[in-house]
Amino acid sequence: MRARLTLTLVVMAMVAAACGPAEDATPPPSTTLISTTAPPEAEAVAFVYSYEPGDHHDYAFTLDQTLEMTVDAEGEDGLLGEEIPGDINVTTSIAGTVGYDIAAGPEPGTRQISISGSFDSLEIDGTVDGEPVQEGMIEEGTVPDLVEVPDLTIVIDEHGRLVSVDGDEVPDDLPFFGDPFSELGDFTSGGLSGHFGPAFPDEPLAVGDAWSFAQTEEIEGLDAAMSVDTTYEVTDTGTLNGHPVAVIEFTTETAEVVLDLGEMFQALFDAFGELGNETEDTTVEIPNMTFLITVAPSTATGTVWFDQEAGIVVRSLQDTATTISMLMEFSDSEGMVRTAVTMDLDMQLTAELVQGPSA
Repeated sequence: MRARLTLTLVVMAMVAAACGPAEDATPPPSTTLISTTAPPEAEAVAFVYSYEPGDHHDYAFTLDQTLEMTVDAEGEDGLLGEEIPGDINVTTSIAGTVGYDIAAGPEPGTRQISISGSFDSLEIDGTVDGEPVQEGMIEEGTVPDLVEVPDLTIVIDEHGRLVSVDGDEVPDDLPFFGDPFSELGDFTSGGLSGHFGPAFPDEPLAVGDAWSFAQTEEIEGLDAAMSVDTTYEVTDTGTLNGHPVAVIEFTTETAEVVLDLGEMFQALFDAFGELGNETEDTTVEIPNMTFLITVAPSTATGTVWFDQEAGIVVRSLQDTATTISMLMEFSDSEGMVRTAVTMDLDMQLTAELVQGPSA
């Protein structure tokens, strides 16, 4: 029974990672610079990153997460085991550091960024089936753990457009790196395992200028697609922690995603049934199965403070909310087992530069 619970929570975490919206440096298949009228005193300048080989940057972060999860099970033991909680309402707060180690990229004008991190503290509060939550419940798997320490290497160009991830090239015609789950939201790392800054257009920008990009990718093997629209706007300039900064606000809209995994799992059961026939095992019964995951439409908002002179992000704020529901149902001659799970996840990430050549 324990294995069932762990598997299901892993699936939920993977789907959250797949479909949670977040500010991201993925190269857009089509970037649109929205025509606006800037104030007369605003001078348009190029927005580029100025990382130098050998540089090291540290960002202190706090990640606040609120998880509300309900489980409704019917049938013997349900599908998640005997002791699966029916109601989880938990708030966690994580503090730590994310580090960027900069090296020369493989092509002129590119930089390699090795991203690593450490979690310094974890606070958890809330209830599980009405009882106070304990920190050990995360390790046990009773409360889903959707956050991981970041550990990856990316290559970006001077505008922040992603070139490769862990050595794998990002083709121009595959805005999702060939996998729509790989570059969106990234809830398994809480939005930490990626570049904090946006991808800028080639054109110079001034206060009032905005740009946007849209991404759509079919999900291989399923009759579903991932669609995300992101808009950025330079809204102000000022000073933050001694840095002259441009203030960039963004909004990301993610369309509903419905994943019908029933056919895939049904095929696995059918394969076991055929194996049973080959071995003359007449006891194999193929159950009917429904496995449906729905990610509701969602919106993420945030703000980036960018030092144009130093070419670096000074602070990044991001608010994300996602609702995921899952329905699993098995039926055979012995009866029916059904489990419905709903997960509401709200996350607030703050990252601020604390160490670097210009910190």
